[in-house]
Amino acid sequence: MIRKFKKDLLSEQIRNLADSIGIDALGFAEAAEFTDYALSDSRRRDPRISLTDAKTIIVAGIYIGGSTLPAWTNAWYGRTSRLYLSEFFLDVVKPLEPIVNLLKNQGYKAIVCDDSKEDRSILPLKLAAIRAGLGWQGKHTLLISKKYGTFLALGGIITDATLEYNTDQEPNRCHKCEKCQQACPLRALDQPYVLNRSNCLSNLLQIEHLPEEAQAVIENRVGDCEICQEACPWNKKHLDHPLATNMTESFQKKIEDWETFFFLPDLIDLSEEGYREKLGHLNTGIPYNLFHRNVLIAMERAKKVGEMANK
Repeated sequence: MIRKFKKDLLSEQIRNLADSIGIDALGFAEAAEFTDYALSDSRRRDPRISLTDAKTIIVAGIYIGGSTLPAWTNAWYGRTSRLYLSEFFLDVVKPLEPIVNLLKNQGYKAIVCDDSKEDRSILPLKLAAIRAGLGWQGKHTLLISKKYGTFLALGGIITDATLEYNTDQEPNRCHKCEKCQQACPLRALDQPYVLNRSNCLSNLLQIEHLPEEAQAVIENRVGDCEICQEACPWNKKHLDHPLATNMTESFQKKIEDWETFFFLPDLIDLSEEGYREKLGHLNTGIPYNLFHRNVLIAMERAKKVGEMANK
């Protein structure tokens, strides 16, 4: 009875702390192996490889649906994604530090998932979030939350603390909907719940070889793609009227301050040093030469749009 009281008390302390520091969604899951993880990297499959006496996975989500640039509809401005600009393109890390400190101060171990470091990629966060009851996997392979749609940036902590973890997973609510599959211009989602990365525009914008068919649909994108998310019915309210959360206003202000930065004629002249200074902290995985290539393609498209408008 005392053990259960301590478990529930610590779980409640973590929830209260998460709420106070601007984390929008939080869940606890059993630190068991992810036997359904599709990739071969065993470090991500079993939390106990990272922490041998792991008991619980803490999964946190920060809402990024309010992060958008009005100029994205203008062909002369480079387009990215909300995740790209949120500073959580990889894992949510820094906002989780207070939770880690709380656990360590109470004598527990805690490891934060940090995909920016080669030795710290320790969790398949989407699967952990599903196990923690934060949502379900959509046909576009992304996590969908009833409240936040696909606009949750995720972070995770593995700990040896025994917490009150979730045992009931959200049911899949995609049913017969195929809008995300139909929207993908490169047919990366022909098979539901499976992403064909070789056809995914987000992936292609980060690699050396950009096929002609991808160049034809890149429009003004210079990094990352949200086409399938924009088509998802669970995101409609977030696209029309983003939720007001603790972080929404600060995200939106930060991104609006960058609006003129993404003016394509200016991006053409951006040096590699300037790229690292302005965007290096976002950990997008896109090297300068590929970002510059994407800008050149988007610039050519903008010129064609302008020529058609003047006819």
